[in-house]
Amino acid sequence: MKLWYDKPAEKWEEALPIGNGRLGAMMCGAVTQETIWLNEDSVWSGKPLHRINPDAKENLPKIRSLIREGRIPEAEELAKLALCGTPNSQRSYETAGELYLSFKETGEVRHYRRELDLDNGVVSVSYEMGATKYERKMIASYPDQALILHMEAQGPEDLKFVCRLERCHNRLDEVCAQGHSLWFKVDGGEGISFLVSLVIRQEGGSLRSIGEYLSVEGAKSATLYLNIVTSFRQKAYEEVCTRQLTQAEEKGWEACLTGHVAEYQRLFGRLNLTLGKDTEKEEVSTDMRLRAVKEGKEDAGLFALYFQYGRYLLLSSSRGGCLPANLQGIWNHRLTPPWDSKFTININTEMNYWAAESGNLSECHLPYFAHLRRVMENGKRTAEQMYGCRGSVAHHNVDLYGDTAPQDICISASIWPMGEAWLATHIYEHYLYTQDKDFLEEYFDILQANVDFFEDFLIEDEQGRLVTSPSVSPENTYIQSDGTRGCLCEGASMDIEIIQELLHGYINACKILDKDSGLIDRANSILERLPQLGVGRYGQLREWLEDYDEAEPGHRHISHLYGVYPGSSITWQETPELMRAAKITLERRLSFGGGHTGWSRAWIIGLWAKFLDGEKAYENFRALLADSTFPNLMDNHPMGDGFVFQIDGNLGAAAAMIEMLVQCRNGYIHLLPALPVQFADGSAKGILLRGGMTLDMEWENGKVLCASLKSGTEQNVTVEANGEKRELTLPAGATRLTWE
Repeated sequence: MKLWYDKPAEKWEEALPIGNGRLGAMMCGAVTQETIWLNEDSVWSGKPLHRINPDAKENLPKIRSLIREGRIPEAEELAKLALCGTPNSQRSYETAGELYLSFKETGEVRHYRRELDLDNGVVSVSYEMGATKYERKMIASYPDQALILHMEAQGPEDLKFVCRLERCHNRLDEVCAQGHSLWFKVDGGEGISFLVSLVIRQEGGSLRSIGEYLSVEGAKSATLYLNIVTSFRQKAYEEVCTRQLTQAEEKGWEACLTGHVAEYQRLFGRLNLTLGKDTEKEEVSTDMRLRAVKEGKEDAGLFALYFQYGRYLLLSSSRGGCLPANLQGIWNHRLTPPWDSKFTININTEMNYWAAESGNLSECHLPYFAHLRRVMENGKRTAEQMYGCRGSVAHHNVDLYGDTAPQDICISASIWPMGEAWLATHIYEHYLYTQDKDFLEEYFDILQANVDFFEDFLIEDEQGRLVTSPSVSPENTYIQSDGTRGCLCEGASMDIEIIQELLHGYINACKILDKDSGLIDRANSILERLPQLGVGRYGQLREWLEDYDEAEPGHRHISHLYGVYPGSSITWQETPELMRAAKITLERRLSFGGGHTGWSRAWIIGLWAKFLDGEKAYENFRALLADSTFPNLMDNHPMGDGFVFQIDGNLGAAAAMIEMLVQCRNGYIHLLPALPVQFADGSAKGILLRGGMTLDMEWENGKVLCASLKSGTEQNVTVEANGEKRELTLPAGATRLTWE
């Protein structure tokens, strides 16, 4: 349960992350010149904007007519002018700054070790120089709302260092070092202002401020307490920052560490996973283990570590009253990060939360829903002013303000009215795992707003079916019979599948909450008139209503397989023909080079698990580690000539791992449905299942030996394992099952 290395990180992409949801940091672990990058989740550029194109509603009928007539280039040209936001881009997530530490000790470094302990959420560095052992430990304390770095010198020598705060070479407005405090402030004007503040307490020696530095000489230990607070949440952000910091400082390092570990383990420790029996590889550094996998060697334990690392990243970037995990979770060292590090909601943000429920971190899902409410309120204006519709809509991106107008002028992505609907499907999914009726009631209005939107937005096609228009199959391009390429369309398959998922969840919520039956009738009337999914000329699931060819048959998006996973409208039990077509679709994608991004590969692993093919799932999991993973196990994403971190690959693969081990829906529990031979031996404890059940199980040689199902209420289930099905009535409490 440790990521460890025998050398410092050479760059940000090799550093080790910590976070408490709101605050984050990346630590290099350098011996003489340490860099710690700092983040706070609400440090974003600019003020809220009203970006809805004033000419959208007037031009919508013309765009729809052009699409219906097959005049796609004309429709797309008009859509760029009339539907894209003004200005076309939302706000960007930004780094909060850096903490630099310069150590004055000199000599040969021995026994260097840098590690992240997933069991307790502590990043540490240790090494020896001369007869003295130096240690650093860093936490992101949720109870104390502070980043805390503790350093010790054990031996004849003492700590001697200076530290300073900076932000991308002085992208700050005020800086001050005084007494044992160091801080800087950024004045965001009408946007977001924030304070980064640090205090040091040392044992022995001296501490003084000089210029913009704090200098420590001759100390046996020193503890740095750091906080960042913005005006996004706190009008008196400076006062709040100082008060929280003082409270942590007064508690002291030992008390803060104890409180942090206890609170962290309360959540993280709910789920354990062991794969394989080879524990000797734990004595090999993580980067060397990853290199060995890249070279073709087996290491089941590394996959288990990667899975738990995904849970760690989610817990560290989405907890309490924070914003949801963005494209980089919470960790970003740039003022202009890739794709602005926003919430991209045509796959990435949703994927970040696929493991929240099954990974037994349901509380980590709550920031997502809190932000969804902000999105919904803005989406009401967008629905009315862009489309003349009731309800609420968002497109393929939102920012911290919940801006829902189309993002960018990118015809393959921007004009896609399904983003909020996809986000909203998580509401019923959260209920399925938690059985929390109060939650379902609290967020029912968001489901209602999305259903209202589609009741108004959908139009009849020439066959009388209800279709979306305009829309796209996210980021993909089709080729018409005359060779014309296009993106805008009516009724892309993914749209149909998302609306089905939304409406089925909405109908079930209505029944659970005893809503008026008329609401259910209205939803069913939409469902009955949606187009049927179809099979194309290659035996594949059609991506569009027409059986178009694709400009990129190996495209990274696999949008029309949403109904297989994470959706539920395409299954072996109910739609085997569509399931076979979906499998052919995936095979074609991969044969043309698909899966070349981490998040896409993570989705592919989950899909192969749904197709019950453990070997293919493992093959793609290995490819994810070999081709899309930095040495610190963070997902890498190709950009230009290099690679950047994107968290969705980590979190999506964690969710896919669970799909390989267990699948559960509508009371049908399938144990080890897609287990590869490489994971033939193992155990899992604490996997959360739909229906509010918790699963523990052990297996050997690919066969389940025993399992325990804990249910909060009596319920009927069917359990499939080792080719055998058992129909059971689970009482409230734990039920143990064994197989010979």
